[in-house]
Amino acid sequence: MKFFTSGGRSGVLLAFCLLAGSAAAAPSPTQAPAGLAQPADTTARPPRRTDYTVAPGVTWHYEQPGQLRWLTHIPRDIGQFPGYFKAENVPAFAGIATGSVVLWLADEAILNGAQHLGRTLHLNAEDRQRKLVYIPIRVGNSKLPIEFNVPDNLNSTFYFLGDGWTHLTIASSFMAYGLLKHDNRAAQTATQLGEAILSTGLVVQALKRTTGRQSPFQATHDRGLWDLLPAYSTYQGNVSNYDAFPSGHLATAMATVTVIAENYPEYRFIRPVGYSLMGVLGYAMLNNGVHWASDYPLGIALGYGFAKIAVRNGRTRVAEPPANPTDWHAPVHRRPWYRRGELSPFSYGPFTGGSVTWHL
Repeated sequence: MKFFTSGGRSGVLLAFCLLAGSAAAAPSPTQAPAGLAQPADTTARPPRRTDYTVAPGVTWHYEQPGQLRWLTHIPRDIGQFPGYFKAENVPAFAGIATGSVVLWLADEAILNGAQHLGRTLHLNAEDRQRKLVYIPIRVGNSKLPIEFNVPDNLNSTFYFLGDGWTHLTIASSFMAYGLLKHDNRAAQTATQLGEAILSTGLVVQALKRTTGRQSPFQATHDRGLWDLLPAYSTYQGNVSNYDAFPSGHLATAMATVTVIAENYPEYRFIRPVGYSLMGVLGYAMLNNGVHWASDYPLGIALGYGFAKIAVRNGRTRVAEPPANPTDWHAPVHRRPWYRRGELSPFSYGPFTGGSVTWHL
């Protein structure tokens, strides 16, 4: 409808008054008759849940994770790992080292005993998997295919508990639940799993390529040879001849169990069930000759350590209000590590400039 073709401000004012009047006079299609309650707004999204009380006096705050922001946290997590090297953790490191040495001395006996038990139980030790997806990818002379296999016998099913696809499925399930239910704890658990698993994997792969230990089924000497720092092409050409130590499967499994158990402490069955499945996984890798028992302690410790770091950085303890409410202050949430840089000037003799310091 045209109210004017000219007339300046008076025309605009008239148009505005007519439109406002008609809007006020016309009943809203959703307006309820007088005396009846307004219908509920079913289009409003439920608020995101951020705070979770897991025990009396213990409440954790979870921020909504950003899209793939957790990938930027991996350098921070690896940078924080040396923080474990302090006096109070000396007994733990001594236990890991002692346990590894004792198991190394008994590796052959443990391996033979595990495989004898498998034969007694008619548990096929062959790692048999059915290939469902295979996408060949080459980077230079290296083959880095994307493949998805499923186990084809019972021992392979146990071994599959440590497969990357298993843990990717677990993390994806937490993320899907967090998005659908607006649950920050579930979404943060998913991103913490990604952080812990990838951080652990990077360190485990570095150690494998440094120690170069033979897997049992490839071993040419008792307890397997150690070929320190094998050439890249040599390693890639025969991976299983160099990648036994430490166990990446158990490291990943430990990271997954720890992240979930730390975020859901009210579910006390998580650790017993998780550790039991890790025990089954550990046995399967002895039975099929993929790992020695002494490959396990360090792998488990790495998974646990990086999981604790990811959880610590992914949530904030909510302070309990004091008896006098006026003394309580909301907790301060730390900024991401990459936003904690501090620029400061410096002067040294004839030189002046600036420095950047990051607090991890």
